[in-house]
Amino acid sequence: MIKLIKNSLMIFSLMALFLSCSKNNVSSNDQDISELLDCGIDTTFSLPLPAVDIARYSDCRYILAGIYGTEILDELGNILPSWEDNGMRVPPTRGFNPTSDGGFLTTYIDFVSKASPPDAPGTGWTWSVPAYQAPHYINDAIETTNGDYIAVGWISGDPGTAGHNQRGQAFIVRLSDGGTVQWIKRFGQLNTPKDTFWEVVEADDGGFVAVGSKLEDREFYFYDHFWFLKVDADGNEVWSREIGTNDRYDMAFDIIKMPDGGFAATGMSTINSNGVGAMRVVRISANGAVIWNKKAGGDGYQDMGHALALNQNENVLMVAGTKQPYGDDSHIKLWGYNPDTGNRLFTINNIDREFGLGSWGIVASYDNGFIITSNPSLIKTDSLGNF
Repeated sequence: MIKLIKNSLMIFSLMALFLSCSKNNVSSNDQDISELLDCGIDTTFSLPLPAVDIARYSDCRYILAGIYGTEILDELGNILPSWEDNGMRVPPTRGFNPTSDGGFLTTYIDFVSKASPPDAPGTGWTWSVPAYQAPHYINDAIETTNGDYIAVGWISGDPGTAGHNQRGQAFIVRLSDGGTVQWIKRFGQLNTPKDTFWEVVEADDGGFVAVGSKLEDREFYFYDHFWFLKVDADGNEVWSREIGTNDRYDMAFDIIKMPDGGFAATGMSTINSNGVGAMRVVRISANGAVIWNKKAGGDGYQDMGHALALNQNENVLMVAGTKQPYGDDSHIKLWGYNPDTGNRLFTINNIDREFGLGSWGIVASYDNGFIITSNPSLIKTDSLGNF
């Protein structure tokens, strides 16, 4: 029993750190580059811009979810005129993704907000979970190809509170522009410690794939599986895929869609009863079949993958994360993989702690590299993680 309690505290410590710093990972979702834009630059850099996530627009600009607010950057990392000019400051959030009109989506606790673009103020909106329902914690939100929105998360609540019979489930909600609910669907087992979705992407057929963790051993509730769930456009379950065992703790924190219509996701997996764990990265097909499943790290530390991005031109799938996400040894760690075979191409494990204690977001850059968010640095690397 003492060992179980100790492990529970360690897991909750990891989760508290992840929640305080992420998104999701808060990561932007579909990062593949189908056409390399000529943005006139090929460089690496490290800038004092602390942030939790970064995403790309389609015109050589990036949008940054900074620690102190949201910024628009050019390809050199220079801050461009944006919301800063009209006094709009958006704090770090769990979910952060750009929208097609030049605005962006954020999520925090029980609401989704659509921010107006700088050239069209007053067009934003906010949707929050009704007070009569159990607390819904929203972790991510994306714009769909139809121009509406999908959000995912998990449901809390205690017996005696409103909607407590929904406690423990993960959920997906579809919203119209303006925040009207089209449908909300819940998945997982009722009235138990939580199943959760951290991130979501749109599939090629108009459905959606969410990732997170699903509890399997309900007696020992900290044993989770790395979880993919596919729904159709109306929220009906199409398939579900779980990876893990009932004596370990597995979680998926980020997902991206791949050029072949499949998906890649990253997260963590404990490898022994002392809480030591490895980064996990998985490729699955559009139908949910596992193509490859890899672990890395865990050599006496807790390694975690928080976000991932694909550089299609260089055929590199990079995972950004943290080695030892608590204590004095915490620092940024990067892994590179061949997205087709799952062969590891490189591991970057020697980034000085002055650049950050962990990486929470990543995006493929316009010039064949990657941009990685951390605190206190924004780092631009080449395709092999060098800067």
